[in-house]
Amino acid sequence: MQVKKITFEEAWNTTTAFLIDEEIENAIDNKVESIAKASINGRISHKPIKVEKVADYLKDKKEGLEVILSDLTLSQEKFIRIVSLLRRICRIGSGFNSEWNFQRIKTKIKEDEHFSREVAKLLVEGAEDRELKKLLPRYYLEKLNLKEVVGEPEVKRRLKIKEQESRKWYGNLKGKKVENIIRDELERIKLSYGITYERGRIDLIHTDADWIVPSKNDAYIIIMVSYQETTSSGQTNKARDMYRAYERVRERNMRYKENRVFINFVDGIGWLARKADFKRLVEECHYFLNLNHLGMLEFIVKKHVPSKFFNKKKIRDLLQH
Repeated sequence: MQVKKITFEEAWNTTTAFLIDEEIENAIDNKVESIAKASINGRISHKPIKVEKVADYLKDKKEGLEVILSDLTLSQEKFIRIVSLLRRICRIGSGFNSEWNFQRIKTKIKEDEHFSREVAKLLVEGAEDRELKKLLPRYYLEKLNLKEVVGEPEVKRRLKIKEQESRKWYGNLKGKKVENIIRDELERIKLSYGITYERGRIDLIHTDADWIVPSKNDAYIIIMVSYQETTSSGQTNKARDMYRAYERVRERNMRYKENRVFINFVDGIGWLARKADFKRLVEECHYFLNLNHLGMLEFIVKKHVPSKFFNKKKIRDLLQH
């Protein structure tokens, strides 16, 4: 097969808009079910809702805090910031010198009676707290009102939980899935030809590469990967890193008369929403791949990796079969 770079039109028309993967969908559904179940069994349903009951719930339920934050549609990150504020004004803890992560806050809730009660009070009636009204934006403050969301219809609550969990995990799970698909193809090539692969930072491009063939010391093929189903500010930085990496490989080839290649692997409808960036990513690389063109990788390896890196016995065995 004669390998050549695909055109912008080919790249555009073969982009996978949304990667469908049952394993990922099931993982999200299972997480939602776990939180929803915790929310139903032993849920705080007393009216008027009592701070003491919420404090007990937070201590007794493994994912009690996650459940309540999902009900409030308050992200863990925003909650951590609010806890930092309470520590700074000495409402909880003994002062603020560095931020606590989410797990440390959960541990503190279970170990410290006063702390758990203050957190419960924040979640139940924080929206009415006079001191916090002077220190927190209304957007944050209005979410601290658990007594208003108790008794919400079950279907609506599950959708809210799923939205919260999807924001945290969905994009990362999809990105890892795409990287694993590429890794599986590299592993197949390795088994067929003995060509190794690595990942990590390489001096040639002054940054991390998602995949390098055959090694960081002998980087003849450099692959950078981006899968996006939504748009984000991070796309601009990722695209910039890809442009710069390609330029450095190209300059190296010109200076030393080498044949190293830089591959942009870009997929997902989030990139189609950035047409100008997408077009430039197709143009500024030696080869452009996506899920539908991943089969080209084997032929790129055979064309550009020097023969000394191939396992001749594996090739003979392959030809015999």
